[in-house]
Amino acid sequence: MEKIRKKIKEKLENPKNLSYCIIFLSSIFICLPLFSQYMDISRDDGIQHICRLIGTFNTLKEGNLFPVIISEFCNEFGYSWNLFYSPLTAYLPLIFKIITKSYVVCLKLFMFVSMLLSGIYMYKFVYKITKNNKASVLSAIIYITAPYHLTDLYNRIAIAELTSFIFLPIIFEGMYDIFNKNNTKSYHLSIGAIGLILTHNVIAVYTAIFCFIYMILNYKKLKEKGIIKIIVINIFIIITCTSFYWIPLLQHYFAATYEVFVPGRMFQNNTLISSKLNLSDLIYSKHYGMIFHLGLPIILGIILLIIYKNHIKKSYKKTIFIFLFFGIISVIMTLKLFPFEILPNFLKMIQFQWRMMEFANFFLSIISGIGIAIYIKKLGKKDIVLIIALIIYTVILLISSKHTVKQPFKEDNYLKAVKVTNLTGRVHAGCASFEYLPQKAFSNREYIETRENKIIVMQGDLEIIFQEKINTNLKAEFVNIQEDTIIELPYIYYLGYNAEFVDEQLKVYNLKIEESENGFLLLKLPPKEKGTLNISYKGTNYMKISYIITILGILMLIKCIKFSNIKKII
Repeated sequence: MEKIRKKIKEKLENPKNLSYCIIFLSSIFICLPLFSQYMDISRDDGIQHICRLIGTFNTLKEGNLFPVIISEFCNEFGYSWNLFYSPLTAYLPLIFKIITKSYVVCLKLFMFVSMLLSGIYMYKFVYKITKNNKASVLSAIIYITAPYHLTDLYNRIAIAELTSFIFLPIIFEGMYDIFNKNNTKSYHLSIGAIGLILTHNVIAVYTAIFCFIYMILNYKKLKEKGIIKIIVINIFIIITCTSFYWIPLLQHYFAATYEVFVPGRMFQNNTLISSKLNLSDLIYSKHYGMIFHLGLPIILGIILLIIYKNHIKKSYKKTIFIFLFFGIISVIMTLKLFPFEILPNFLKMIQFQWRMMEFANFFLSIISGIGIAIYIKKLGKKDIVLIIALIIYTVILLISSKHTVKQPFKEDNYLKAVKVTNLTGRVHAGCASFEYLPQKAFSNREYIETRENKIIVMQGDLEIIFQEKINTNLKAEFVNIQEDTIIELPYIYYLGYNAEFVDEQLKVYNLKIEESENGFLLLKLPPKEKGTLNISYKGTNYMKISYIITILGILMLIKCIKFSNIKKII
């Protein structure tokens, strides 16, 4: 026992090991209330993520390696989250199914890991810039305890946005490496960007803009040998590794009108305007239980950095002031004085102006950690631990007890998909606001509510002697199929379904599938005396190509990591 104690003590003598230990313990302390069975995470976005996990897991059990269509959703007509919504948060929480049967516990464990990794990668990034352990650990703690970060954790249950906090420091570590002659680790840009795109594509768009501005502000270094080449290679790796997501997404965009692509569907100017903050909200704010102020540690840290700006090392002074500029711009973009509603539509997809507080938290946590570290330069380890404890104590008060419930959430009620009816409320049977339906189906939801789960003859005539539907597979036998007979299948229209018709002479026809006026699968049958129809979901050829491209991209990225130098891959 004494040997173990001495070994632990020796390990903690290393400042980095002690810092990781502090971040780990801080993350546990922050997330501890989350694991009460009476802490309700089914609020707001939470119920959608719980249902999505259940649907994705059940689809995997059906034998679909890439669970694009969740067959049990939308009255068993099939609904697709994973074609349109960044897929990482649908898969990774399911890893914890190894140790628990509860989807809620899986989600809570994933939320804890997200907080922990956010702190660790922030620490690594700030340490790379400053080589200052105090500044790095303070920035990490301020980052994970920032009010908006805790709002995502406890109030909004915004799993995708919460996860995106992990990748911001990784991306900017890659950018910093590229422009500071540390090209051996420039692949961090690829890793971070891939993770962010597959987590929260709207946040990824804004991050790309900040990265572009960062590149412009360092334009002189673009002339250095190999810099542009490294950036291009990173972009190529990012595009290829994420192709399994964006290629099917684009294919659906061009194939039919889905509600998510309808102009103005995913944002509204009046919502943007109503989500603007007052200047006073930066000091204290509480809107519908959500907190958007900057927090005392960030405000204090900014003030200290400005006062002691002459103590910032010249080697990273420019970088710090670029981040201060980015942080201030992010804050301004949350305020009423900023005309967000006149921006291009792709930027308004952020939906709520206060979402820019994520970027403010990221950039200003770096600034604050460094500012406080300069001020307490002469303090020892115990003093640092005390300051961190005080920071955590002040922010933990932000965790609202009103989200506890008398009875634990009964996830058993959602193990079988909730039926869509005219009474279906905010839960929307795990389909959010049905934004991933074809526009025709969305406009006629009553049809989904009342339609029978079987083949319907839309034109012509035939006799159905047998039909069996199991998930995304359907088999039907027909006789006396008349000329120009058109049927509608009990599946909502998504690309990738395959229709195979076998006639009485065993001749096989691959039938063309189209979209019906109701937003379901529609196909025309050949006139035959007898025939068998087999429907299955196999994905499109473009999807299959995109998987191959992704595999090649991943192999390319692995090669970069193996050689620790992105330039050695060519």
